[in-house]
Order: sequence, then C-alpha cells, then structure tokens
Amino acid sequence: MSLTVKQSVLIALFISLAIVAYFGVQTLLRGDAAHANSVNAPLTVLESEADSTQDLIPTVVTQTLTAEPHPVFLSLKGRTNPNRTVIVRASTTGTVVKAPNIEGNAVRAGTLLCQIGVDARQARLDEAKAMLAAQQEEFNAAQTLVAKKLSPTNRLNTAKANLDAALAGVRAAEIELKHTEIRAPFAGVFENRMAEHGDFLSPGSPCGEITDLDPLKVEAEVSEAYALALRAGTQVKISVLGQAPIEGKVAYVARTANDTTRTFKVEAELPNPDNAISAGLTSQITLKVDEALATAISPGLLILHDDGRVGVRYVDTANTVRFSEVTIIDESSDEIWVTGLPETVTLLAVGQEYVSEGAKVEPVDIGASAGQ
Repeated sequence: MSLTVKQSVLIALFISLAIVAYFGVQTLLRGDAAHANSVNAPLTVLESEADSTQDLIPTVVTQTLTAEPHPVFLSLKGRTNPNRTVIVRASTTGTVVKAPNIEGNAVRAGTLLCQIGVDARQARLDEAKAMLAAQQEEFNAAQTLVAKKLSPTNRLNTAKANLDAALAGVRAAEIELKHTEIRAPFAGVFENRMAEHGDFLSPGSPCGEITDLDPLKVEAEVSEAYALALRAGTQVKISVLGQAPIEGKVAYVARTANDTTRTFKVEAELPNPDNAISAGLTSQITLKVDEALATAISPGLLILHDDGRVGVRYVDTANTVRFSEVTIIDESSDEIWVTGLPETVTLLAVGQEYVSEGAKVEPVDIGASAGQ
C-alpha cells in the first residue's frame, strides 16, 4: 500500500522526536553520575595526598661519628735554599796554573780549587828560613856571653828582637806561599768555576763558588697568628716536590714582620747528606701548632654549598637534614680530620648532594643497612 505525502511527513517527525527524547534522557543520567562523583571526590583526593605525603619521606643511609682529640697541623709553602754559598777569592797575585775541579762536583773541605804559580815565593821562604837560622845562632851566642857576664844584657835583647823578626819573616813567606793554593773552605758542591787555567788573579779575584747543601734551609712565611708560637728546634716534616716527607727542625723564626705582608720569615733545616736534593725546589713545611676535637671522615663526603662554603650534611635529633661548614686540619690518603661538627654527629653516608637542608628523612645506620 502506498503512503501519502502527509503520512510520510508525520512518520519522519515522530522518529525525530523519539531520537531527541533518547539523548535527553542519557544526558540527564550522566549529569547525575558526575554530581555523585563530585561529592565523593574530596575524600578520594585527600586519601591520595595522605598516601603520597607518607611516600615522600626518604630513607637515607647515615653514619654516626664521634670527635676525638687530634693535632692541628700548619702547612707552609716554601722553597729549598743552600745552607751557605761562598765565592772563594784569591789572596795574592799570580797566574792560575791549575783549575782541577769540574762544576757540579762534590768537594771536601780543603780541596784545591785554583793553583796560582809559586814563582819566587818559595825562594823568599828559603831566604827567610836561612835568616831565621842565622838569628837563632846569634841569639844563642849572646845568651851564652851574657850568662858568663862577658857581654851586656842589651846585646841579648837585640838578638832576641832580631830572632823574632826573622821568625815573623818565615811565617809571612809561608802564608804567601800558601795563598797560591785556593782551597774549599767547607764541604759542598763546586757550583761555579770563575777562573780558568792561564787567568791572572789579583787579591779579591774570584776562583769559584762553593755551595753547602747539607743541611738545606727551607724558607717560608708564617702569619702573625702562629709566629709567636714557633721556636727554634721545633720538629717539622718537610716534603719536597710532593715526595715523602723528611724529618727536619725549625732553625730560625724572624721577630720582625714583613712590612708589606705582615708575615714572619721561618727557616727549617732539611738533612741532605748526599746532596740529593737541589736548592730552589718547591717544598712544604708541616708542623704541629695545637690540638683540637676533630672528626675523621671520608673526603668524598665534602660538598660545596650554594653560598660557596665547604662542609657536610648531617641528620639532627629531629631527623631533619642540616648543613655544617667544616675546616680541614689534617689529611691522609683515605680520610680527613675536620672541625666544625657536633661532638657526636650522624652524617649522611650516601647522597650528600641529593638531600637538601630542612628535609625530613628516615635515617638508617650504615651498619644496619649493610646487614640487610
């Protein structure tokens, strides 16, 4: 059966109204569900926040340490210097006929450095000795005659004066001859030869330079805070170019400060029996100046604070992380001794960089952590 146009329009209108009614009912149902969820939502969020708050308290590994008395050491930067350096000079005139030593050689006291030609000096000594012998005979004769009262006493006095003059002449000739040999005044290193074979020397002309390297002197500067506490004879340890330290002692402490730096000069003696250590090398003097309560920690625990201070983080009695600046007073290959911490302290043994000050934590001792 065929439908009229009017019937077709009515059917389409009815279907449209049915669809609109269906979606309207669905919208109302979803609105009621959303309203119900919004009522229960605050309780759900609070419970989640409470759970997350508990989860945010981190567990940290800690180590409890106690400070103990430890010596406070002072380190001074310096350099090695010769004990003494002398330029050996000629005392007479003449031509160098020998210069046997090589620069850099170790020499003993009395070693020949320069030999000046003897020339007529030996002849003058022989002449002086002959004159001495003659005056000795004259004195002996005068003494015999005076004893026998065959000669006046003044003749004996004259003979004695002549004898003394002859003896002085011999001594002068011997000294002049001895001056032809320029010898090392002390044991050391022949550092610099200043006269060669054939050079003409006059009194005061240099032959060579001798340097005494045993002991070496290590010079440094100390602040006024420690200058008055140092005394000659104080035992020190001296390290040259970072090598193993050698035992030494303070030889001199200045009592007048440098006008510019307000520091005081300190000299320490460094034994150097085989001249193995050269002068002019960088060195470090370490000496004990005090004693303080210090805590031994691993160097790896040190951190740099945002404000530039160096220190460590620890946990206080309320399980709150704190920062403490420290001062290093001594160190070894595997630990350092620091001051500035509480006498008994619970340090963060791991993760110093990852926990900030003021944070609440759950500390676990490193011993307990290792046993788990």
